[in-house]
Amino acid sequence: MSMSELADLASVIAAIAVVLTIPVLIISIRQNTKAQRAIVVDNLATGIANINVPLTSDPQIGAAVLAATRDWRAATREQRIVAHYFLYSLFKLHENAWYQMKAGILEPHIWEGWAANIIKLYHTQGIQDVWWPARQTSFNKEFCDFLAGSPSIERTMLVDIFDPD
Repeated sequence: MSMSELADLASVIAAIAVVLTIPVLIISIRQNTKAQRAIVVDNLATGIANINVPLTSDPQIGAAVLAATRDWRAATREQRIVAHYFLYSLFKLHENAWYQMKAGILEPHIWEGWAANIIKLYHTQGIQDVWWPARQTSFNKEFCDFLAGSPSIERTMLVDIFDPD
């Protein structure tokens, strides 16, 4: 076998190896994408838990958020301070979820629950009257536009859950 024939044979073997490698790469990329999506969902769930866990140990935090979202000006100064930091963290987490959805990482059916949650809160009187106008510049403009363009949906508020009578 001549050197030219060996080179041709080596080229054929290399081409076959490349063709056989492509399905393995495709499978690997798909598995990696699924794993990354699962990590994003898990991180968002952990984020929401980290924001809400303190509320279970101190009911006054929840009462502050409830009072401030109902009527920011009627809430006490201390309630507004507590509510501000809770709301800022919550809106930032939702902004992250929105970004993950826009990037195609968070699947639309998962985003729907996140969207409904933040839209309900966004349209509360306390948020609309005082908090959002003062804090919206801390958020991505496209996220702000998404919220501004969202319809006010019928909502069950915390007061409806905690004080149903």
